[in-house]
Parts: sequence; structure tokens; C-alpha cells
Amino acid sequence: MKKTKWLIYTVVIGLIPFIIRTFITLFDKTATFSYWLNEADFIVFGLVLNLTNINELEDRDFEDKRWKSKNIGTSVFFIIIFAAIFAIVTYTDFKASPDINTTMVKSCSIVLAIVSFIISYSIYDRLTNLEK
Repeated sequence: MKKTKWLIYTVVIGLIPFIIRTFITLFDKTATFSYWLNEADFIVFGLVLNLTNINELEDRDFEDKRWKSKNIGTSVFFIIIFAAIFAIVTYTDFKASPDINTTMVKSCSIVLAIVSFIISYSIYDRLTNLEK
């Protein structure tokens, strides 16, 4: 049940910007592939996943306190990275001709969001198994 709630309340909520952008892309003839895969949507998704990890782990007691500390620390690290990438995205939006490799920024945000999903899934898988 824990994984089902995580999937509905965290993953789907975190993907709302991407889902909305997908609907816009379906109905807008001028929308490009680059518009559809927007780095900001993946940053939001990664932030939601990592904040949820911290929130879920913080108030629980575990026999393996190192596991809890490692996962909270990893989530904090990912939040810092996502915030830095978001700052870069914001910077490129305000500058007429940014000297930033936007393809690399987009690729990093997508890869980090996927990694965050895998980490978050593993945390909730373990929490589900502990409940049984």
C-alpha cells in the first residue's frame, strides 16, 4: 500500500507539469520536441521526489540508522543539485544569448530525475517491506 500511495501522491503529483506540457504539445501544432521535454518539469519532479524521501524518513525510527542517514543525505545532495540546475535554467531564461550548453542542462536534469525516481522507489520498496 505504501508504494501505491507513493506512486499516486508523489510520482503523479510530481509529473503534473510534464503531463500538462504533454497535453499542450498534443494540441499545439507549433510545439516542438524541445518544448515538450522541458528541464524545469524534470527539476520539479526530482525536487518533489527528494523532499518526499526526506519527509518520509525523518519521522521514522529504523534499526539501521546508517541507511536512514545515507538516504536523507543523498536526498539533500540531490535537492542542492536540482536547485543549482534550476538556477542555471533561470539564468538562461533572462539572458539573450547564454553561453550555457542547454542540451547538457536538459540531459542532466532528465538523468538526475530518473536517478531520483530509482532511489525514491528503492526507499519506498524498503518501507513497504518493513510494514509487512
